[in-house]
Amino acid sequence: MTSVATPITDTVRQIDIVCRQEGTYLCHDYMSPEHRLALDLSQANVSSSTIDSNTFAHSIKSSGIDEEWRQQICEWTFQVIDHFDLHREIAVISLNYLDRYLSKRSVNRKTSQLVAMTSLFLAIKLYGGIKLRMSSFIELSRGCFKIAHIAAMESSILWTLSWHLHPPTPLTFVRHFIRLLEESECAPAVVNVIMEEAQFLTELSACNYYFTTHKPSSIGLGSILAAIERLDEITLPMRTRFTFLNLVRSTKVLDPFADEVEDCCSYLSATYAQYASEALTQRGSHSPDCVADISFSELPQVTPQVK
Repeated sequence: MTSVATPITDTVRQIDIVCRQEGTYLCHDYMSPEHRLALDLSQANVSSSTIDSNTFAHSIKSSGIDEEWRQQICEWTFQVIDHFDLHREIAVISLNYLDRYLSKRSVNRKTSQLVAMTSLFLAIKLYGGIKLRMSSFIELSRGCFKIAHIAAMESSILWTLSWHLHPPTPLTFVRHFIRLLEESECAPAVVNVIMEEAQFLTELSACNYYFTTHKPSSIGLGSILAAIERLDEITLPMRTRFTFLNLVRSTKVLDPFADEVEDCCSYLSATYAQYASEALTQRGSHSPDCVADISFSELPQVTPQVK
């Protein structure tokens, strides 16, 4: 007898597929002194035995790339996406390219700006549904970069990432796990509230370096759990919550009580409590006109060509 796929079994199958896929797109802690030094030594073809403590300290500080700098790059990325009225998940994909590239290549601050610009250009080209001229992105750099720079960096990104350009994002997992929530007899209106909240949390996670080394599946499920925690028992009864958690555990793909999932949930809840109002306000802020100085004036009028 041929078995008939149910909505749950089909969802579980899809979750299993993207969980196996995400292993190809994981990122290292490229801001750690050890990792940064290892990259510097690798690119310089120097043995670690020849490095003294002063050289080690210089290697850590030389790039100028730190969490605050990445935060500014993230804000700029989301603002450009909002300027072109594109889905904000494209920004997350762009930042995935950026983080994975920086975990494999040691670059200075200015080059990291070029990587950020080119990553966003590439993500929009693949996922945006619009065709942007490379010259349009040159306007964003206000003369800091030329078309040849972006073209060369695009090639470098493609080869460095081994052409792996379709990462499962935290929102990918949110969409899958939301289906299990729907099967838990959760009211449709409540599902929509949780979905919107979880989506915002995934965007918030993309701007926090803490999450770069965490699996998208853990961030996605953690976002849903953090959104659920904000609801009272009248809105979302305990029975529904337990049913959802049991369905997730029954997939045998991801445990909602795993340490990494709980860490993501806790960190997202704390981050949301501290920065939610500011983050929501920023959605309506002006976009920068130059990635080189991360100024927050309005973007130049660039008209994308729609396919």
